[in-house]
Amino acid sequence: MSRLLYINEKFGHDATIILDSGDACWISVGKKGVLMRSHKHNFWGGLLGSVLGPKLYQERNIYQALNVAQALAVIFRPVPQIRCKDMMLRAFCTAAWQCPSPERVKAVLNDPELLAA
Repeated sequence: MSRLLYINEKFGHDATIILDSGDACWISVGKKGVLMRSHKHNFWGGLLGSVLGPKLYQERNIYQALNVAQALAVIFRPVPQIRCKDMMLRAFCTAAWQCPSPERVKAVLNDPELLAA
């Protein structure tokens, strides 16, 4: 089962979720879009993963990212452990939580039907 490592809404909007596969998924939501990366859940992975980890999803158009977040909020049911005030961060965290591996996160978030929403 996935678990939440941290959520930061005080100094930016980002979160890290440990997936069922043991990999970590770093999610960052900002004024310039959304970026999700995966990395190994260890010291070096945590230190460098948000910079060097493979990109699972990136959207630089904030309006398109908002549309995707709204579609995710409809598709995935809420997770009680994710208590974000930011709707976009909550939607992307919930989607990552429901996926067992980084490959599945990438497949779900880059689905053409979801992007057309």
